[in-house]
Amino acid sequence: METTNEPMIENTDSESSASTYFTVSVTKFTIMSLCTMGIYELYWFYKNWGHIKSQQKNEIMPFWRAFFAPLWAYSAFKHIQDEINEKELNISIYAGALAVVYLIFHALWRLPDPYWLVSYFTFLFLIPANNALTLINQKEDSSFQQNSAIKGWNWLAVTLGGVVFILSIIGTFLPETA
Repeated sequence: METTNEPMIENTDSESSASTYFTVSVTKFTIMSLCTMGIYELYWFYKNWGHIKSQQKNEIMPFWRAFFAPLWAYSAFKHIQDEINEKELNISIYAGALAVVYLIFHALWRLPDPYWLVSYFTFLFLIPANNALTLINQKEDSSFQQNSAIKGWNWLAVTLGGVVFILSIIGTFLPETA
């Protein structure tokens, strides 16, 4: 038996692990969703649809399922609930109700000023699914580490997106001039 002196590289970042679902801490999910004005939610869906595709070895298209996330949310939530049941975890995410509320909140961007701002909070309806996926990851891999650090490209998104987010809120409440 031959041994090598090559260093072992341990990857604890859940973003790049193909064997686990993509999950992040609630704090990171909140910051990233608000600062990217919902784009991070699409990334979350994309990464998890990619995992589902590799897990089930089927021909779904993660990009399009993420792009049309409000329409595919029920399917994603149902898959998560089925896996929860399969792994005998004692939780429920109420896939149908969660998907309906998520879809409704996505449609609220059409409301007049300032009421449309509630559409920024669609990420709240992904948190139960994200938390359930975290439990699934922990059950599958006892060394699973939650992705909670804001680093690299996240900082760029938080900085630039945060400025745009704040300006959009300020602009909503500024009086109109004639």
